Amino acid sequence: MAEYAYALAYAGLGEAALSRIDRALLAEPLNSDVRFYLSEILNAFGLEDASSELGAPAPAWLKVPAKLPNLDIPAPPSEETAAVAAVDALMEQRRYAQSAVLLDRLCRQRPDNARYRIGYTMALDKLGAYRAAAAQARRNMELSLTPDRKAAAAAYAGVLEKRPSLKYHSTPVNTLKGRYLAYFGGSLNRADGRATYSVNSRLGRFLSERLDVSMNAGLNNINADDDYNGLTLGAAARYNTPLPFTPVNATLAAKAERIPAPDKNLTLLISPGLAYFIGEGSLDWYADIALSGTYSGSVTMSMGYTIYFGGGK
Repeated sequence: MAEYAYALAYAGLGEAALSRIDRALLAEPLNSDVRFYLSEILNAFGLEDASSELGAPAPAWLKVPAKLPNLDIPAPPSEETAAVAAVDALMEQRRYAQSAVLLDRLCRQRPDNARYRIGYTMALDKLGAYRAAAAQARRNMELSLTPDRKAAAAAYAGVLEKRPSLKYHSTPVNTLKGRYLAYFGGSLNRADGRATYSVNSRLGRFLSERLDVSMNAGLNNINADDDYNGLTLGAAARYNTPLPFTPVNATLAAKAERIPAPDKNLTLLISPGLAYFIGEGSLDWYADIALSGTYSGSVTMSMGYTIYFGGGK
């Protein structure tokens, strides 16, 4: 979302960029990448002090930060009550970046207006630009007409100046390459006076972000004919690729397995499926289509959760 705000700013769409960066701040207010984009956008609007204070390192993928054009937003209402109401509505929605830019424009239009100045101070405070907010509070103190208001503004400035700078955290980088995967599952049923069971396991490793290889093992007792029950052993390679506009990956696996049967023990399978990566693993659905062997032409549907562990982070 913050990257989208940065792209909108680069395209000269200032109001849209502010709307998006405010949404990103609501989601992850102390994310280092979000703060970098916020700083760049505020600088493009001319809020240099706040931009400098809120700055963060550029994301690793962004080798050379873009030069954003000078940005502006539609002029705020000229009548004071309407202008304050517009800003209050934004502040209630926690749209502090847009509020700060709007109040900056109001303060430039009316540099002697203490009401605008205190609003600007509060918006910068909410963004975490404490030094820039303190400077506006000092300016508000100069504009205040009564001793009580001057004292309140001075006290607010003193509090802001003592606040420590915000500490940001980096966007976690999770990678599948080098990670291990494990799956264990099975079934137990009783029908026609006999118990049947199936146990399946998989252990493997990601060779790259998209490709993993694994060893598979299973134990079946689901057939009335014991010649078709016993140990299954095999190997598999699986490829995954993200589907556009969804959090789901399409997967395609190729498998070779030794299955219990009187003959044709070797079977080759192809397994298309879907994987939803969540937590420390993925929720997987796939179909095993037998291309050869005793069960050639059969299709088996499976669904389960695969755990990822070790390396790769």
